[in-house]
Amino acid sequence: MKIVFTIIFLIFASTILGQETSFVSAENGLIVRKNPDQTSEKIGKLCYGTEVTIIKETEIGLKIVDAGKTISGQWFEIQELVGNLKGFVFSGYLTGDEIFTLKNPNVSILKGQLDSEQITEVIYNYLSNNYHPVGEKFQLEYYDWDKSKICSFTQEFKTGIKYSLYECKEGGGITVELELPKTNRNNLMNWIEGIYEVDNSDIDPNVWKENNTKFEPKEINPGCYYKIEEKDNSTFVGLFCGC
Repeated sequence: MKIVFTIIFLIFASTILGQETSFVSAENGLIVRKNPDQTSEKIGKLCYGTEVTIIKETEIGLKIVDAGKTISGQWFEIQELVGNLKGFVFSGYLTGDEIFTLKNPNVSILKGQLDSEQITEVIYNYLSNNYHPVGEKFQLEYYDWDKSKICSFTQEFKTGIKYSLYECKEGGGITVELELPKTNRNNLMNWIEGIYEVDNSDIDPNVWKENNTKFEPKEINPGCYYKIEEKDNSTFVGLFCGC
């Protein structure tokens, strides 16, 4: 009996280990259907970046035209890795590469760092807390009135993050450019809102504008202005704080 149980367990384990996982690459999410057919009932939707287990490749082909491009694939039967959603999806919107997700900012820790550290730029503090730099700062610039102090630099961090800071103007203001691997839009929006809350003293609170690509004061007022720009393989976040 013990031998039979062991054989069954090994068969089950090998089946699970043999299943592949993929990630949803459709920016607006991926529809899950009851059967492998575009007219079949919609039973759910997977968010961008969701990890799924591929249960079966049906070999039922499908072509979709998206933004002028023809995407070829087939129907896959999948199971949501974290969740209960199970059904059929178009494989053209699945990728084997994990979708990058930013860690949630710890607002209380970042607030404390603003009060105690010389480096007061919130995003740089966040990156230093959560991701290791892969090299020294480069492209250094110094204040005209104090050649001992850096006012602009670039630094790279693990997972393909590149951070650039510029605050050399005598009139004040700070500009940050952040290059990230392609990332989940909703996660990025939540992250920006968390970073904004660390030093939020604006009379005119920020709101999302222009199809959720800009997070800035409702009216044209001094404050912090965030902008998201999507590229083929990267996501860029620009920040300007000042008048």
